[in-house]
Amino acid sequence: MSSAYEGEWVLSAIVDDRAERLGDKLAVVGPDGRNVSYGALRDRTQRAARLYLELGIQPGERVATMLDPTTDYLAASLGCAWSGAVEVPVNTAYKGHYLEQVLRETEAGVVVVEDRFAELLAPLDLPDLRHIVTVGDGPVEAAVRRFAEIDSLDPAPRAPASEDDLLWILYTSGTTGVSKGVMHGNRSALWTARVWKSLAGLTEDDVGYSYLPLFHVTARSALFLACTLVGGSTVLREHFSVSEFWPDVRRYQATFTMYMGAIIQLLFKQEPREDDPDNTLRAAGGAAAPADIGDAFRARFGCELYEVYGMTEIGTATSGHMGHNTPGSMGKPFDHLEIEIHDERDNPVAPETPGEICIRPREASAIFQGYWRRPDDTLRSFRNLWFHSGDMGRVTPLGELVYMDRLKDSMRRRGENISSFEVERSVNAHPAVLETAAYPMPSEMTEDEVMVAVVLKPGVAVDPAELFGFCADTMPRFAVPRYIRFVDELPKTPTARVRKHELREQGITADTADRERLGIVLARN
Repeated sequence: MSSAYEGEWVLSAIVDDRAERLGDKLAVVGPDGRNVSYGALRDRTQRAARLYLELGIQPGERVATMLDPTTDYLAASLGCAWSGAVEVPVNTAYKGHYLEQVLRETEAGVVVVEDRFAELLAPLDLPDLRHIVTVGDGPVEAAVRRFAEIDSLDPAPRAPASEDDLLWILYTSGTTGVSKGVMHGNRSALWTARVWKSLAGLTEDDVGYSYLPLFHVTARSALFLACTLVGGSTVLREHFSVSEFWPDVRRYQATFTMYMGAIIQLLFKQEPREDDPDNTLRAAGGAAAPADIGDAFRARFGCELYEVYGMTEIGTATSGHMGHNTPGSMGKPFDHLEIEIHDERDNPVAPETPGEICIRPREASAIFQGYWRRPDDTLRSFRNLWFHSGDMGRVTPLGELVYMDRLKDSMRRRGENISSFEVERSVNAHPAVLETAAYPMPSEMTEDEVMVAVVLKPGVAVDPAELFGFCADTMPRFAVPRYIRFVDELPKTPTARVRKHELREQGITADTADRERLGIVLARN
């Protein structure tokens, strides 16, 4: 395999090439004030790789990273690719059996961890763990290595690599069940980056703004790797802040970012300012931005929204051309993927008919390689030679995908299928509501009752009867919630996905408002 071909689809070769061509150019702005050029990024990558080699990690063995989104994280991550190790990015919220499952299942020999998380490893049964490496200057046990040691190590040579070599094992969010390790090789990991390079028209002049965790595919592939592919720069922040977002965009001249739907809503619901259009952000990509505010968001902030459909297993799968897909849709699939909607018997359905979103690649290694050490789950998800997403959707006559809900989040009441996504969108339209989560509760009629957890805007109060009335005026009768519960915040994963299973487990609490007990009767249409 020639180096030119290898460089196109191998992450370590891309890091090497960008350092050669763009050595002194700024690559990453760290949240800790540490900025690195492309040359320095490669240098730290090489030295991290040397540390893994000294710790006895062989190509193909796993190194877990449990870190904040900093330049140290990037060095630790890219050092795995450089040495041939397989990275296992770990959710920094994990502890106890959640953490133990990931580390035991992947047989991680080394864990690179923020020093404040190191104590979480002590009570776990981890027979394969040989070394703990900490990032930070907090107190640790003498046996623990410091990641800062890499500064005194010699750079390691780059390990031979192919586009199909396993690069990392990303664990799913676990919003609907047990987290599974998603295996990505170089080619499938880089497909998402190449999609965003093309879709957002990125060049070396672009600056990506990232506030999502780097253990998630969106931050590492769709943003950081996409910016790296074109030789642009990436600004890392540890979390999203409504108050700091636009000042940061202006300060760093950021031009590109990624979002989850709630982020767009949170930004749009802030009080308008005269300087709203005075920013450099020209492109934002993500999913589930409310369709009814898309045009207004673009007009107010001068930023194009690229609505897409994607997931950890398949990367970014669909989008409209240059962001101009039909409002409410997520566009058409990219050329390397094929999408169909299947019924319960796995037969394709006609346009506009709801069913499960199923995907298959049009070329080798375009999506994930399977679930780590879970062959039954892998076979089940790929039954009949299609990857089954677990999402419900439909395809328009124009061939555009419309996402409807997670299959497990959809509800059925009085013979009608109800999308939690549509319920949330309707309730979110109330001027006092900041964000919501809709989910099913058991019904006396053997089906589901609709329950909505509601976060109000700061300093605002709403009578439950008023909100029920708003829902009755704006929603189909069968979809109007039976229960409304006001909460201070929604339980979320670090990637801003709502943990609806936690809300379901809490059930109908003492502070839940029951429409029927309030005597509110819905008019028949």
